[in-house]
Amino acid sequence: MTDYYKISLEVLSQILKVEGYDHWEKWMQEDIKLWETTKSVEHHLHAYGGMGSFNDVVIGYNDTEGLWKGRVFGGFQSIAYGLASGDSLAIILDRMQNNSCIISGWRCLACGNAKITTKDVEVFIASNLIPKLFVEYINKNQLPDLGAIDKILASEIIINQRNTLKVLISNAGIDLSEDTNWQWNCPKCGSADTCSYRWEVKESETKIVDAKDNLPFIK
Repeated sequence: MTDYYKISLEVLSQILKVEGYDHWEKWMQEDIKLWETTKSVEHHLHAYGGMGSFNDVVIGYNDTEGLWKGRVFGGFQSIAYGLASGDSLAIILDRMQNNSCIISGWRCLACGNAKITTKDVEVFIASNLIPKLFVEYINKNQLPDLGAIDKILASEIIINQRNTLKVLISNAGIDLSEDTNWQWNCPKCGSADTCSYRWEVKESETKIVDAKDNLPFIK
């Protein structure tokens, strides 16, 4: 029987080592040792809760690889903590699923000029796809391979979804930008009436429309 708890601890340990979190990498190694010798999970559970705890570990930066690594790390955290707490793997995976079809960006409420950044695109894809990848890799008995972020990013499914979203965004007349800085003034009309804005990706990713909970703008 596959030991998903141990696998999760091992992947967490590997990522922590690469990211320079020596204290937590050693903590995970101790968790593995205790699990192998006594099947105890108490040490792992003590890592959570309060300021400076394992919950506060930040993995990845604003680049694409860092964003995905952070989300994958969080998935393995959820599995390790959930199994240690007595939850079934099925319940944990179900809890991880994200069925949101919302992608966020920026809009000028005066003229309607809109922008979605490439980071917004990656957040949308990662949030929806990573939970599904956990299920897929578990079903294929390849869960440790999810720690190889470079291979995940090179996968056809991610590349295709990224390209699909770029086309939808362009067809909707929304600018796609590498610039993640907040637009205090609209570059098109100069208005300072700008805000965060949300769009809904619909119909199996063939259409993108304004979400219903946005502030109104003049069309």
